[in-house]
Amino acid sequence: MAVYNADAIVIRSREYGESDKLLTLFSRERGKLEAVAKGVRKPKSTQRGGTQLFTYADFLLYKGKSLDTVSQVHPRESFIHIWNDFDRTIAASGIAELLDISTTREQTESELFTLTLGFLFLLKYVDPYIAQAAYALRLLNIQGYLPGLNNCVECGTAVGGTQTFLSAEAGGLLCSGCKNNEAGRMLSGGGLALMRRLKTVELDKLDRFRWNKKMRIEILDGLCYFSENKFERKLKAWRSGSEMII
Repeated sequence: MAVYNADAIVIRSREYGESDKLLTLFSRERGKLEAVAKGVRKPKSTQRGGTQLFTYADFLLYKGKSLDTVSQVHPRESFIHIWNDFDRTIAASGIAELLDISTTREQTESELFTLTLGFLFLLKYVDPYIAQAAYALRLLNIQGYLPGLNNCVECGTAVGGTQTFLSAEAGGLLCSGCKNNEAGRMLSGGGLALMRRLKTVELDKLDRFRWNKKMRIEILDGLCYFSENKFERKLKAWRSGSEMII
């Protein structure tokens, strides 16, 4: 069996068998991986801490036919600030889930790895839901799905008023004259302006942003709707998180 190292983040963890875990890892070198961590649910397991959700660690893995196996794991960061705060846990879950549904196995995505790791650290200092929205905008941009946020995709008219619609089917924003009967999400002028800023602002300035509850729900719901349509998967953590902050 081939052995390899992976500098990776645990983005999904579920029970497997009697005492194992099935992990989805996102690595710097190899992209998304799936691996079994044997015996880590036993109380005395020495690898237990390194296989927790969101943990950033150095992994030594054996290559298998369908699933790899964790041989050793050395945690580098467990992100206690995420686990000590309910809202940060919800936002980190949304970030990990979006990364999972938008990527395929063993496709190197070093830019996405750096982005994700950076946002897990940022959650210590930034409004967690602003971080979640900013992360989604940047992931969509890296993946080539981010819609233009300045003009109607149908007629080219500059948008920014109270009647702007985000349409996954059209692939971007629609003005009120072009919406017709297409499904979408309405964005307020303030919500659209904030999305533009969150898309481009330097990460060390994200802690300066504030929003109200209505704008938070509007932006997160719009990004959830758009991402689900583009990646053709449901975002369960985003939906449960939205229900909790309404």
